Amino acid sequence: MKRTFKILFWNVTRIFFSLFFRLNKNQIYFSSYNGLKYACNPRSISEKIHELDPNKKIIWSFKNPESINVPSYITKVKKNSFADIKALWTSKFWVMNAGFLVPQKRKNQFFMDTWHGDRAFKNVDKSADGKTSLADSYKCVDVLLSGSDYNDNVAKRAMKFNGEILHSGSPRNDVFFADFTLKKEQIRQELGISTFDKILTYAPTFREKDKGMEVLDFSSLIDALEARDQKKWGVLIRQHHKVKMQTQWNNDKRIIDASSYPEMQDILLISDVVISDYSSLVGDFILLRRPIFLYVPDLEEYKEGRGLYFDIQKSPFIFATNTSDLFQKILDTNEAVAKQNCEDILNFYGNVCEKGTASEQAANWILNK
Repeated sequence: MKRTFKILFWNVTRIFFSLFFRLNKNQIYFSSYNGLKYACNPRSISEKIHELDPNKKIIWSFKNPESINVPSYITKVKKNSFADIKALWTSKFWVMNAGFLVPQKRKNQFFMDTWHGDRAFKNVDKSADGKTSLADSYKCVDVLLSGSDYNDNVAKRAMKFNGEILHSGSPRNDVFFADFTLKKEQIRQELGISTFDKILTYAPTFREKDKGMEVLDFSSLIDALEARDQKKWGVLIRQHHKVKMQTQWNNDKRIIDASSYPEMQDILLISDVVISDYSSLVGDFILLRRPIFLYVPDLEEYKEGRGLYFDIQKSPFIFATNTSDLFQKILDTNEAVAKQNCEDILNFYGNVCEKGTASEQAANWILNK
């Protein structure tokens, strides 16, 4: 019933705005993670479009626009408000990163979806509630960005996508290919971690609502890393916004909660080592050729439940199912081993086309229309 009402609503509003409002060819509508953030691939494209054509009107939809800082040239609208719906149906272009369950666009509207998990692990064929398929949200997409053969296959399988695929890579990853020396220092200052020589980031994927992460003994790992390297190490904890920081970690000033920091790519940029599990961020971090480790104590349970697109145990990823094994592998892995491991993973995904030009390619696709 709820889905039927949604479809009826979008059809009625589309017809209304088609009858009484012109399509604005210079207006572009952006949304990231369904209005949660000013981040990810849409942000990179938005900034590149403004750089290439400052006359374009850029509108962003947010659930809480008052709490999100954006450049002055961006118009913010509150998700599901009249201004938001008007912006949607009067913009010639839509740019999103998670599909959109809408039955039909207006004539001459274009929908670019950037996706947010190239080279991801998790089965995304079905929605979390199991009521809709991802394919339902991609029926109106005109062009989809991709950075690998692997992502092409996911698009064809999970999204049932048969439209244009732009092999640009992920715009959010362009930062990894630029001179990021100054940017790294700015990020470190914003996070208050300038006193650390090295940073390890722990960023697991979201499990269940309000379920806290396992409290790994990062204090002992930091002690071991500092003894090995004779350098000062810090740990960033990057968790889902619904999960609270574990109080046990608060007792060590070397362990910092970075969950509220808006841009994940910035955190990856300053990280020397990353621990994750089934998150697509690992597919981004390997582009930096730095040590990446999967901590998957629930691997069998996860495979049976959510499901994975490939068997981690048969992949090049370095993984562990218990903390002692994880910490030992981190201590045993040097830069040369990590670099080769990342090359093996990139080859595993097939034809990874990330070259630092994805934002420009995506922006030009829009501007050329």
